[in-house]
This record gives sequence, structure tokens and C-alpha cells, in this order.
Amino acid sequence: MAFLQETIVSNPQNQKPKIVFFTELYPRHGLTELNENNKIFLNVNTYIVIKKHTMKFRDFQILAKNLPAFNLNDIRKLDPGFHRQQLNDWCKRGYVQPIAGGYYLFTGTEIDETFLFMLANRIYEPSYISRESALAYYHIIPESVLGVTSASSRKTKQFDSQWVRFLYYSIKPTLMFGYHVVTPGKLIQYKIATLEKAVLDYLYWNSNIQSVEEFEGLRWNREELLGLIDNQLFKQYLVIFAHKALNHRVNLLMEYLHA
Repeated sequence: MAFLQETIVSNPQNQKPKIVFFTELYPRHGLTELNENNKIFLNVNTYIVIKKHTMKFRDFQILAKNLPAFNLNDIRKLDPGFHRQQLNDWCKRGYVQPIAGGYYLFTGTEIDETFLFMLANRIYEPSYISRESALAYYHIIPESVLGVTSASSRKTKQFDSQWVRFLYYSIKPTLMFGYHVVTPGKLIQYKIATLEKAVLDYLYWNSNIQSVEEFEGLRWNREELLGLIDNQLFKQYLVIFAHKALNHRVNLLMEYLHA
């Protein structure tokens, strides 16, 4: 392939290597590797300077107005020629901020629980909000002190950010059910376990619960859980788990609720 039309910048009396600008880089015999300091390709008697395509930040803001959080792949869907170095430059200039898992947001974006839930779904897919975060959402526990907790069919993982820690607990792919989609705003949407599934997910992972007294120590809101006693969906979900130890812990929960 050949280069695009060249523009000679300087070549005084052929005493110095000429400088030629091109809009894009194409293979050419004789070129050596890129000089990282000045972005110039060296040939025997020619300096070739590549004009790198750069997207202006204000243009990206307009294009990405419907992306509350984005990663490099999201940007390249808007601009296939986008370079990671430009994203790093935007971070240095304070235009965008890194969050976690390779995601970024525009500086000044309001961060609240719904935003973090949406982000948790995106950082590590497939996943849905569950365990402590979901129980706090349904007012079963006072608050979620561990960060944002999720269930995922991938391996157990965590990501730290300046706002919160994102925790993902591995679960069998066959147990990736029992969640629904919540859309609290135009640009915010996330998947969260139903109350029934959040309780079962929590008990599934917490094998240390072996007595009714230990439920007392959890400080769960008993009034909010009474509806589980004759809840058919809760029972159906439990059957799908097919887990004897979980059945035992659910029986202890029922004793706790009847006490």
C-alpha cells in the first residue's frame, strides 16, 4: 500500500532530510520503528512525521452524553482511531476520572448508590447486585458496609475505587437467576436480586450460620422478612439451589422469624 499524498515541510537545498506529513500511516519499505520521543519514522534520508488523528474532548462529550460511564472500547465505538494515550491525557488534564475496572466518568459526575449499582453491573459481566447491597436496598440490614456486593458466574473478584469497593462472589451459572432490572433514571439501569434471591444468595455463601442465635447477631429487619414464611417464589428458588446445607440454614431462618 502507498502513503497518502505527501506535503513537504522542509527540504532546503537537499542538505537536510526532508520532512513529509501524512494523515495516516501505511507500510513502506525501509522504515524503521517509531521513535517514541518525537513520533518520527526514520528512513535513509527522510523524516516522516505522522499526523495522528485526535478527537477533541468537547466533541467526545457530545457524542458520549448518553454514557454515564465508559471504557476504552466504548470510546472506540465512537472513534475507531482513538488512542489510549489521549485518554490518559484527558485524565491528567482533569477532564475525566478513572473509576475501576477500566471505566471512566466525566469529572463532576454525581456519584450516588444508583450510579454505583449501574457501574457494578458493567465492570464485571455478567453480574447482578446481591447479598449485603441488595439486603440494604430492601431495608433488611441497616447499611452495606462492605461496598457494592454482586453475584457473578465468573470467578470471585474485587475492584477498588476512590468511592467504594466492588465485590463479586462467584456462583454457578445455573444460579444466575432471580433478579430484575431497575431503571431509576434516563441513563441509569441496573440488575438487582429480588428479596427472595438476595436472602438465599447471602445464606448460600455464609456457611458459618449454624444457629438461630446467629441470625439474632445479623440484626436483620425481622418485620421485612416475615413475608418469606409463606412465599412460594422463595420456596421455588430454594428448590433450584438443590443444596442441603442451604436448606438447613433456611430452616434456621424460619425458626428465627417465628420466634
